[in-house]
Amino acid sequence: MHSSLQKALITSTFALVAGCMSAKTPKEIVPEQTLSIRVCDQAQVPNAVLRLTTAEADRLFRTAKLRILWRQPSAESPEDRGTDMTSAAFFRQPDRRSYLVVRLLRGTPATVFPGALGYALPFARRGAHVVIFYDRVETLTQRVNIPAYVILGHALAHEIAHVLLGSSQHATGGLIAAQWTPANWRLASAGLLAFRREEIEGIRAGLRRFQFPEPIRNRELAMASSAASQ
Repeated sequence: MHSSLQKALITSTFALVAGCMSAKTPKEIVPEQTLSIRVCDQAQVPNAVLRLTTAEADRLFRTAKLRILWRQPSAESPEDRGTDMTSAAFFRQPDRRSYLVVRLLRGTPATVFPGALGYALPFARRGAHVVIFYDRVETLTQRVNIPAYVILGHALAHEIAHVLLGSSQHATGGLIAAQWTPANWRLASAGLLAFRREEIEGIRAGLRRFQFPEPIRNRELAMASSAASQ
């Protein structure tokens, strides 16, 4: 991203509404795959900004035929708390959650990921998969004169893509670029940035990690709890 954001591993409304009277077939208006995302807004982002942000992220993922179901729980679930810094090298057990967790924060010390808008934890098995520092988004908004929802929407898309791709590697351009200049943000504001073909393929493949059948997942958790109590 921006040269000062090189360390960032930087996706719509809370309800995506399709026109009921549209002449298009369901296959044309409904994406083929769905991803559930829980947004833990500890930064108290204004509702209007959050609605525009999720709309922007939805637009970016539409090229991957991905429909996002945004949820904003009143409080984090116990299993979503904490931070799991598990890396690929130590990855042993898959994440059994059928959803991805995004956490929005304020007041992160400048010494934590200095200059970064946020980061992704592709192999987290608990806590957030994506963390965004919203106060840094606000600062960048003033610097490049781009609306906050554009910056936050693209930051989310960038980070969520890292989770779905299962990688922190960056591309030389596009939404997964490591360095973003004011020119990049102007392209983003104009809606001219998109995922590349190979990234779309990887994103769709990565969705399988978050489509673990809920009944099976609950049964396995119950079995694990029973075994632990014996």
